[in-house]
Amino acid sequence: MHKHSLVVFVALALAACQGPQPQQLPPPTVGEDPTLRPPRPTLPPLDGSTPRPLAAVRDAKGNQAEFVENELVVATDDPAALDAFLARWQGTVLKAFDPAAAGLSGVGKQYLVRVRADAADTAKLSANLRALDKDSRGALAVSSAAAHKLLAAAAQEQVGGLSVGVNWVSQGGLFTDRATAEAPAGDSIGGTAYTVNAFNWPHLRAGSAQDIGVTEAWRALEMAGKLSNKVKIGVLDMGFQPDEDFPAGWLAISNVPLVHPVGTENLLSCSGGNPCPWHGTAVAQAAAGVPDNGYGAAGPAGPVADLVLVYTSYDYFTVIGALAEARIAGAKVINMSFSAPVPAALAWTALPLEAATRAVRASGALLFASAGNEGKNVEAEDCFVVCWEETWHVPCESGGVICVGGLAWDSKNRASGSNYSSSDGGDDDGDVEIFAPYTLWVGPDPDNPANRARRINGTSFSSPFAAGVAALVWAAKPSLSASEVEDVLMSTAHASPDPKVGKYVNALAAVQKVLGNIPPSVQIVSPGSGTVQIGLGSRLEAAVSDFEDPFPCCTVTWTSSVEGNLGSGYSVDYLPTSLGSRTITVTATDSAGATASVSRAVTVVNTPPTVAINAPFSGQQFFRGVSYTLRGVSYDPNEAGFQLPCSSLSWASSAGGDGLPKTGCNVTVSFGSNGPRTLTLTGTDSHGGSSSASVNVVVIDPPANLPPVVNITSPQDGVSVGPDTTLKLAGNATDPEGGAVTLAWDVTTGYDPSTGTGAQTFAVTPAANGDWKPSDSIPYGGCEVSDTLRLRLKAKDPQNNEGFDFVVIKVSRIC
Repeated sequence: MHKHSLVVFVALALAACQGPQPQQLPPPTVGEDPTLRPPRPTLPPLDGSTPRPLAAVRDAKGNQAEFVENELVVATDDPAALDAFLARWQGTVLKAFDPAAAGLSGVGKQYLVRVRADAADTAKLSANLRALDKDSRGALAVSSAAAHKLLAAAAQEQVGGLSVGVNWVSQGGLFTDRATAEAPAGDSIGGTAYTVNAFNWPHLRAGSAQDIGVTEAWRALEMAGKLSNKVKIGVLDMGFQPDEDFPAGWLAISNVPLVHPVGTENLLSCSGGNPCPWHGTAVAQAAAGVPDNGYGAAGPAGPVADLVLVYTSYDYFTVIGALAEARIAGAKVINMSFSAPVPAALAWTALPLEAATRAVRASGALLFASAGNEGKNVEAEDCFVVCWEETWHVPCESGGVICVGGLAWDSKNRASGSNYSSSDGGDDDGDVEIFAPYTLWVGPDPDNPANRARRINGTSFSSPFAAGVAALVWAAKPSLSASEVEDVLMSTAHASPDPKVGKYVNALAAVQKVLGNIPPSVQIVSPGSGTVQIGLGSRLEAAVSDFEDPFPCCTVTWTSSVEGNLGSGYSVDYLPTSLGSRTITVTATDSAGATASVSRAVTVVNTPPTVAINAPFSGQQFFRGVSYTLRGVSYDPNEAGFQLPCSSLSWASSAGGDGLPKTGCNVTVSFGSNGPRTLTLTGTDSHGGSSSASVNVVVIDPPANLPPVVNITSPQDGVSVGPDTTLKLAGNATDPEGGAVTLAWDVTTGYDPSTGTGAQTFAVTPAANGDWKPSDSIPYGGCEVSDTLRLRLKAKDPQNNEGFDFVVIKVSRIC
């Protein structure tokens, strides 16, 4: 099927639906299913300390996708729109992408934002999904309440006109998720199609016919924290062209005079006289191709190998020098993928190499060599009167060398081309001591430059494969001796039903034997910033996994150095009651009793309140001796209802005789003297934090006929409502001279309490007390509304003197 862009695909789908439409289906529904789990709980942190929690969503047909539970992608070129989004969702920009800097056009700036979606209304998600796509339908399930709210927030913003996306996660990345990304390929082996995920490769995965378990051994080492233990592997060969499939930091040496170790083709042919110009490149990739880098293939030791590439001729005198040079460079594992069948009568000529291999083995290194590809018994005998071995396969049969034969594809049996030993399978395992895959995938070389995984055959690749497995064992425990690594390799090997095989490598069992029970992997997902608010509930969350136990695993407990036991479970609610620093520790215990703990220093802080004076505004004039209402509001994230109690608000005046100080949100004051003064509102929270706001007003002589005194009793000053919310308008007014008063309401949009100005003033109906909605007076359009209103009650006496009182309300709507 040809691929189209998403836009084209949607257009084609809609075009196919033109014509008479059936009755519209019910809108989609979204529910929470705690049994739904992403393949792994987190992504690695972007900031080095805060893991990124994953969530999953599944449709009615069972299709599942994963996304980051607290991240949204915002596409906008408008800084103000981004700032508003960040304010709405307490957002933090993690990464930004500017397409212009990359030379791209036709796409806007994009921002990865960590958000808190607690305020999102999941009840509106279904309707918003239908608004975004009139044909949307079906039941969706999400793995957590946080994921549900994130989807609600994203849909809310998208309907509101801001381009917002969820940060979907493709499968791939860490070994713990059982997914890698290698190069593409178009061929198959024995009917097995190639996939880019090495965890699906029969010669690497656990549970295949061979069940070698290399990929699971990677996971075990990762979860045990051992992947940083690098092992030097010497590759004695020719035709090296290191590329992205070679682990970083490789060392190349040439012991052939006047020959450069890199970029020089093989000086000789391979078995059968076949040309093999880049033989060493494929051998190195078979041992240590780097996994999960989108390039080439993957070899067993890819995550742990440091390669020492020794360009050496296949003549054995040169090989002796190469062995020494590899050992001097620190190689603990050395591979030789070449072989010569020396006639028995001349076997003595190989004694110098025999001495060298024994000496290098005795020095603490493991040597591996290929058995050869002639399909022969390396111990075949010629019998006449007495029997003796026909040929001596060197270095396969040299002392101190582990000789490796090859298994057929996805089989426990010998590959037909692999050499073997006559005594394989008995008490004496013979000279071909162990087997490994004969056919596998490797990456590019100069003759095959495209980034494609390609099939390759031969014990030349079985041998480095086995050497790579030995490196994994050494990475699991670097203090092991060469003999101990060999013992582990042999004692854990699989048995084969083929009498010509005997045993073959078992990477997972070998690594597990050395590691023992692996403690759980535990990370603190939140709190991530290191600070929490006093009096404000926080969620402590951990990501826990265990190699041996299925997910979800383990007993998880939380403690604090101040509060003590905080509870158990992957997440617990935490409500600190005292300020200061403390250490939060989470401990996970697996079914075998292994434990792991991680701690995070947390500081409990108090955010001081913010206060604002809604009435009066700066510059407002008052009459001496007349009663007025001062109105103030507060915000405090650490207090109940996110505001201070009115008893914690205090009013003061810079002039005497005003009846201040007084306590309260709304207080009545009568100014006792003329002149300017500063009115100050101070709010103090229960933890000692405080802040103030001030306005400057002027008091003048009262006129002979005073205006009416007005007081609004409803709505409450500072209230937040939607444009279609019904409010009760109520107030009263009296004329000091006893005359009748006439009441009228008006409303001013875009009001600024500090200046007393607004954008536009509308009359309010009803003129007296009654029900009213902001949209009755103000033509709000569009989906997104954010406005500050001054709602004023005016009163006129018989002489047309006018008095007033007002409250400030906030109107907002995000569809």
